[in-house]
Amino acid sequence: MKLAFHSWFLLALGLAVLLSGQAGTAWAEEADPLLAGQRAFSEGKYAEAEQLFGQVVAKAPDDYKALRVLAETKIKLKKFAEAEDLVDRILKMPAVKGRNVLVTVEGDPQPHEAEIVDERVMAVDPSAKKKSSGSAFIRGDVAEPVPHYRVYFLKTGKMKLLPKSKTRIQYHGIPTATRDQALALKAQIRKSLISTQHGGSKEEMVVIPAGCFQMGSDRGNPHERPVHKVCLSSFQMGKYEVRQRNLQAVMGTNPSQNVGADLPVDSLTWDEARDYCKQLGLRLPTEAEWEYAARAGTTTPFYWGPTVSGKEANFCDSVCELNIREPRVTDGFKHTAPVGSFPPNPFGLYDMAGNVSEWVQDWKDVEKTYYLVSPEKDPPGPRSELDACMRVDCIGAQSITNKIYRGGAWNQKVGELRPANRRDSHFQLRPEGTGFRCAKTLAAKPSP
Repeated sequence: MKLAFHSWFLLALGLAVLLSGQAGTAWAEEADPLLAGQRAFSEGKYAEAEQLFGQVVAKAPDDYKALRVLAETKIKLKKFAEAEDLVDRILKMPAVKGRNVLVTVEGDPQPHEAEIVDERVMAVDPSAKKKSSGSAFIRGDVAEPVPHYRVYFLKTGKMKLLPKSKTRIQYHGIPTATRDQALALKAQIRKSLISTQHGGSKEEMVVIPAGCFQMGSDRGNPHERPVHKVCLSSFQMGKYEVRQRNLQAVMGTNPSQNVGADLPVDSLTWDEARDYCKQLGLRLPTEAEWEYAARAGTTTPFYWGPTVSGKEANFCDSVCELNIREPRVTDGFKHTAPVGSFPPNPFGLYDMAGNVSEWVQDWKDVEKTYYLVSPEKDPPGPRSELDACMRVDCIGAQSITNKIYRGGAWNQKVGELRPANRRDSHFQLRPEGTGFRCAKTLAAKPSP
């Protein structure tokens, strides 16, 4: 009889513990809106998650984790402007090392300096009424585990578990990794905002008159030599660098690092630029066309004159964070600027110097100097075809894998704003700060 009773009691105890665990999870979610919100989010109940995360943010407005998950929920609900405001609140917080916080415990108005060790510990609240009899398990009124913080108090050197419902954590700032995550989330939000904008993707084109010019420079880098005469037929050139809203509307993608509807596309591959132009019945300009259009009939080092004041183009100026910055000049922009922010060149083209570099059609020929053998009339570049070489015997050859880009950029030095300056990169890499504009061949006029 005793054995039977003992077995019955153990069975009841086990069932009660199981039910207690399930009830404990529900109780924990009820006590912690953040936990309940995460569950609702995982189940696709975004409106419910928004409400629960909102409660957490209202109570702890400096909790960057709650701000982030609320922003992610707003994205799911397509409330992009509200999501961006939340992320901006995170980015306004200073970046800090470590996990130092101020802790205020219920009943003690004095905040204490501490380091947060763990933000999610399930433990029994020591202040809850203890149950010791077996009947407590059967009745189900045993103290449940609840969410706690594990905190190390700097003054006393003691580690403690503190119930979340009775503790307020004030963060001093955000970890550097969290800041990077917030920046990535902001870029995602801005791209989503761009996709909601309706409008055409037409590129405004400028007719470039036929003419001749001296291509290259004897005072620049060796690959800018020799200076040689080039004569070009009339063609059309994009008035502006391609905007991100245009690229997203046509291609459905946007690889840009600095995101904005009217900012130029940046950090895309050469073949992505080529494909966009093709989609619109356009093409990339040849290198000769690009330099001719950039110079616009001028012969000075820059198309506006011999020196740079900061009012002519966007480059790595005094507020640029790179170590190549020019500390004596400010152009007004830390990164890219909206297209058309600076005066046009004499042909009416904007940002032909700075902002973003621009891919051109030409391959980089390193086996011989193309400038030595370039035809005078409408040079097509060392390889005239637009598509990459796909033969096995040409894989890895720099002369047919690297493409030219021109014009300098926000992340480049002043000297690279010169029309003669040349750079190159693998056609499938994404050089930071590199964009493009399109060109078009004009139909030949019939002979009289």
